[in-house]
Amino acid sequence: MSANPTSLFAKCLLALCFFVLCSISANAQVEPDTVKRKPALPTGPPGSGQPVYTPTRTQPQQPPKPKPEVVKPVVQEEEKEKEEFIDKLYFGGSLGLQFGTYTNISLLPILGYRITDRLSAGVGAVYHYIKDGPYSMHNYGGRLFAQVEMFDIGDGAILAHAEAENIRREYLRVNSTQTALEKANKNLLLPLVGLGYRQRISEKASFDILVLYNSNNDPVNPYSNPVIRAGVNIPFRK
Repeated sequence: MSANPTSLFAKCLLALCFFVLCSISANAQVEPDTVKRKPALPTGPPGSGQPVYTPTRTQPQQPPKPKPEVVKPVVQEEEKEKEEFIDKLYFGGSLGLQFGTYTNISLLPILGYRITDRLSAGVGAVYHYIKDGPYSMHNYGGRLFAQVEMFDIGDGAILAHAEAENIRREYLRVNSTQTALEKANKNLLLPLVGLGYRQRISEKASFDILVLYNSNNDPVNPYSNPVIRAGVNIPFRK
């Protein structure tokens, strides 16, 4: 019995379609991955083969925070802004009054300079007006002095004081005929040293009382020992 050519052709076509489908399915299973992937970088130590690339999220950059202002404490020795020359100057002095049959008015102004908080030095003037009976006399001159505050006592201090006073002394003497008194003049250098007490009135102002010894023994010396003086010291500028 001979095969029908149409039926045979249909079978061949069916077999061919089945073969094509099988080939497509096999190719789909072995098709290589064509998607591009970012290669991983090693993250482990060298030679470990571990990936090193670890994606990190970029943080937004923050503006630097301003540093807090540091306030330095004020130091007292630098407190004192550098004092000007006038801030270390002071003036004052003492005044002496004695009235009666013998009158003595003494003016002893000074101008001083504080070298340190405890040491000072300065210059001064000296003037004495003396009236003894009908006679009036004038002594005048200048002086240099230095003072040291040795130690404090309460609100004051014990002073050491030294000065050299040079005056033109006017005095009375008997005249050459030994019949009357007459005036005469003599220059005297009077060294005076001693101690005193300083009472502070304010930071720079003070009141002083001094007990001094005069080592000049000239008979016309105007001072008898001890020489006691009291005076004030006033700053030019507070």
